[in-house]
Amino acid sequence: MSSREVPLDEFATDFGGLRRAVPKVVHRMPSAFPSVLLSSGRQLTLRGAGHSCDGQTVTDGELLVTYAPKTAAAQVRDLGEGLIEVPAGMSWHGLERYLNRRSRAVPVLPNYLHMSVGGTLSVGGAGIDSVRYGMQVDHVERIQLIDGTGASRWCSRTDHPELFRFALGGLGTAGLIERAVLRTVPYHRYTHVHRAHHATLTELAGHTERIAQRDDVDIYWALLRRGRLVSTTGWRGSDVGRCDDENCAIVPNLPSVEHDDITETAFAVGDRVRMWTDYVVPAGQLAPMLATVEALLSRYPLNRVLMMLYILIVRRPPDATSFAFTPVRTDPVSIGLGVYTTVDHDPAATAATRDVFHELLERCCELGGRPYLYGANDLDDAMTERLYGADLDHLAQLRSSHRLEHVNAHLPLVSATRRTPSHNGRW
Repeated sequence: MSSREVPLDEFATDFGGLRRAVPKVVHRMPSAFPSVLLSSGRQLTLRGAGHSCDGQTVTDGELLVTYAPKTAAAQVRDLGEGLIEVPAGMSWHGLERYLNRRSRAVPVLPNYLHMSVGGTLSVGGAGIDSVRYGMQVDHVERIQLIDGTGASRWCSRTDHPELFRFALGGLGTAGLIERAVLRTVPYHRYTHVHRAHHATLTELAGHTERIAQRDDVDIYWALLRRGRLVSTTGWRGSDVGRCDDENCAIVPNLPSVEHDDITETAFAVGDRVRMWTDYVVPAGQLAPMLATVEALLSRYPLNRVLMMLYILIVRRPPDATSFAFTPVRTDPVSIGLGVYTTVDHDPAATAATRDVFHELLERCCELGGRPYLYGANDLDDAMTERLYGADLDHLAQLRSSHRLEHVNAHLPLVSATRRTPSHNGRW
């Protein structure tokens, strides 16, 4: 690709082909160069740590604006009362280590901790803690957002609420998240982890739905990997009396220790294409979603494809914001199904995988669900309008009023906002 990558703490300019680096910004002026970049009018793609799917943060001939996590730790501010202000370029790993030393923790951590805070908040964020705490964006008090004019403003549920609702989970289409104020929870070093093995996807679906009906579980995830179906349920605390069988273990610093079974799949790519996608359906709809997976796999024998299924439960707070583009809006409890494949560099294999993903997306929508926008989803304008409706018009208005037409313009969400109005004034 011919794009140039510009970290947020080092702005590179190009004069007649001669690249000159401007010195790093001092911590007192963290917004100076991001503001210059966004107000330049140049076509920009915003990127977190680059852990994305399907070319979401790949550019061709554009500036690629990315975070530099190693410079972020010194900019953390403890605001008291469990609130922490962090630069968006900080990694979750760095933030969690910072908080644990102060007996606090992030309510919801992703399974891979070296993603940036801002990048993950731009897609929503979910993890094994979501059965208790919902999405990561549910624990954002406010964000500092830079628009296409270079202006920076704090947004929350009461200040600029539309920008807040569209920026969190909006893939950078509503501006660049520069800083975030997050709510934290008390740190518990140990978790009781109980594992159960399941003979069929139907059995796993029933077990997951039963866990979803409970409100006393702190940790949950399930996997289909290498032909084995395993679910994991956990409770925070160090009471050894909870572990009364061989399928229980007391694990320190979960999920900071990371899921080896997931991250191994994430990076064992070699000469393959990583094609991942996630679907979120209301609780009660996991069984038909998994039945569709089984039916599709019988129709599409995906040769030379490594596949893993990953299941999470998402229980959102009662007062949760209805974000515009996150996969969960109003359902109090939802279930996420990740379909993670690594495919040979073979057009037939990648095309067959995309066919499977397309049919799964259709089934997800039929069941009242949505895709998680981090993923290899082929969202055309018709599907995007079907999923997000009037919020696409609101996004178009926000992007126009805040001069964001040059930012992340290649994404399907933005493409769908450029629809031509019909004769009756509707899109």
